[in-house]
Amino acid sequence: MKKSIQKNFTIAAVGFLASLAMFLVLYVTINVVKIAPFNIFPSSAFLYNLGIEGRGYGLLLHFCYGVLWSYVFVYTFEEDSSKRKAIILSILLWGFMMIVYSPIIGWGIFGMGYASYLPADHPLYLVNSFSYIFFTLIVHLVYGFSLGYLTNVVSTVSLRVKT
Repeated sequence: MKKSIQKNFTIAAVGFLASLAMFLVLYVTINVVKIAPFNIFPSSAFLYNLGIEGRGYGLLLHFCYGVLWSYVFVYTFEEDSSKRKAIILSILLWGFMMIVYSPIIGWGIFGMGYASYLPADHPLYLVNSFSYIFFTLIVHLVYGFSLGYLTNVVSTVSLRVKT
């Protein structure tokens, strides 16, 4: 029981940290250097389009989503996890975002919706579909690399503790 709780806590921590890496890239590019193709985090845009405003809810959704997929990753691959598999997972998640999540937000499939015609200061404004596709792929790869790296570090440390 104790090992199960510890394992689940570790998985959640790894998912949180991988999501944090993604968050930091998003935060810096949206708020500091202002090169992101959108004005708010995609999770916040999703909630905004549903009529739920508040940055805290978007961040909560972002981190919960990242933790959920760390559980999926670890329990799918168990002892056979790798950075490569985590990166493949992140590409699949990016594809899901492009085909399902983006249209729900109002950005259209692969960002080819009406959002680029909105005023530049509108929360759902999108610069163009190419930069959106490229940028979101990069931040998903950051998540995948972080998830794979941290999972391998935790696995290596837990193997050292057992021996």
